[in-house]
Amino acid sequence: MDTEHQRLTLQILIGSAWVDHTLSEPEVTYLKKVLDRYHLTQDTELQSLLQEPVLPQQTERWIVEFLRQTNQEERLKLLAAIGNLLIADDVVSEIEHDLLDEYHALMAKIPDDPNHITNLVRNIGSYVNKALQTLASLP
Repeated sequence: MDTEHQRLTLQILIGSAWVDHTLSEPEVTYLKKVLDRYHLTQDTELQSLLQEPVLPQQTERWIVEFLRQTNQEERLKLLAAIGNLLIADDVVSEIEHDLLDEYHALMAKIPDDPNHITNLVRNIGSYVNKALQTLASLP
């Protein structure tokens, strides 16, 4: 996995962690471990994402970019990483659970055939945006 792909994965993880508008200490600890594993602890942009809430629309753009350039195995790894992040604080809120379900449903609809991905990607943005807005509006 190249550095840009790792950065994108981290951006999505951090954006997903902000879906409930807060980062718990265990979530921050988990994210810092992943940053360390990818040797990105000194990345100032990623560090800044840990300080300020990430807008759902930004996370949406990162997901669309990620889905354009990955295969099913890489998508499942991201899904597992998001799941691990969301359970890091031993509390999975309803909003976090729904987010994970939405990501899984979205990723399951994407075929590995590159010819089909181009057409599908056009619709992904609105689907992800709707899902994230719904989740973000929940109490």
